[in-house]
Parts: sequence; structure tokens; C-alpha cells
Amino acid sequence: MAEKNNKTKLVKRTGRVSFYGVPASDGAEPTEFTRMEKFTTLSESKNPTTYERQYVDKDSSDSDVTGYGTSWSYNFDMHENNPILMDIASVHDDELTGETRSIVVVDFFDKGEATKDDEFVARKREFSILPDASGDGTDALQYSGSFGVKSEPVKGYAKVAADGKSCTFLETPTV
Repeated sequence: MAEKNNKTKLVKRTGRVSFYGVPASDGAEPTEFTRMEKFTTLSESKNPTTYERQYVDKDSSDSDVTGYGTSWSYNFDMHENNPILMDIASVHDDELTGETRSIVVVDFFDKGEATKDDEFVARKREFSILPDASGDGTDALQYSGSFGVKSEPVKGYAKVAADGKSCTFLETPTV
């Protein structure tokens, strides 16, 4: 009987990849998500809301998390013919308001209950695009801003294409 390998292994940043739902021209919700490439920053801040209090029988205070104000900051170098970058840049350049997009985050290091080689644990949620700046840099046209949370995360699975460039979101793994 084979012994399970319990050795810990460092997870590289490339082990967690985000996929963006480019809006369809007819306004339908995307069912396929495209890998977010050419981003120089894509980091999540949880921004927890806490309830803190001091009890009379303790010298220290207690804190509990009561909610989150999750946001992601982003920076990217603009590249032609990249539908994701062009979509976000249009929100910046045209000063669009109320724009939301679905993003699926795939953990390539976590299979969960999936048995298929191309399925991994994923979380999907809606975000508002919050532009900040464009035009920074002298070598490339750069954009920066943040994605503000619009929905609760939905935990499920991503079925990733063989080339790793797209995925579909599944509520449960395929059997």
C-alpha cells in the first residue's frame, strides 16, 4: 500500500489564477471565463469589520469579525487584442458607471473532491470595477484601480481548458 506524502510544499503565486467573465455583446451572463493575463498586481484585501469590547473581568479586549469589505487592487500593462484589458480600460477611459463583472479564482493546488485532472476548487463572485489611474509609466500604458465586491463568494469548481486560458464554473465537481 502506498504511503501518503505528508511533506509540505510551498504554493507559488501562480498556483492561484483568476479568470474574468468578459460581457457578451447581448448582455448575457458569461458562462466561460478567460484567464486574467498581463496584470502586474492582483491582490486581495479582506478589510474585516470587527466588533471589539472590553470585559470587566479581563485586562485585554476581545475582537470578533462581523463582516468583510473585500476588494482587489489591480495594475496592468495595456496590450492590444486582450479582451479583458480592453474591457477594463473602456470603463476607465469612457468613465462608465455601475459596471460589474464576474471573476472566478481557481486554486490549482487544491483538488477538493474533484477526481478529474482538469477540475480544481474555485470561488466565483461579482465585482464592481473601480478605476483609479491610467497613463502611469514610460515604457507601457498602465492602468490601476480596484475591484469592489458586489456579491458573496460562491465556492465550487472550475473546469479548466487544456491550454489553461479559460474555464467554466461548476457548483460541484463532475463525477
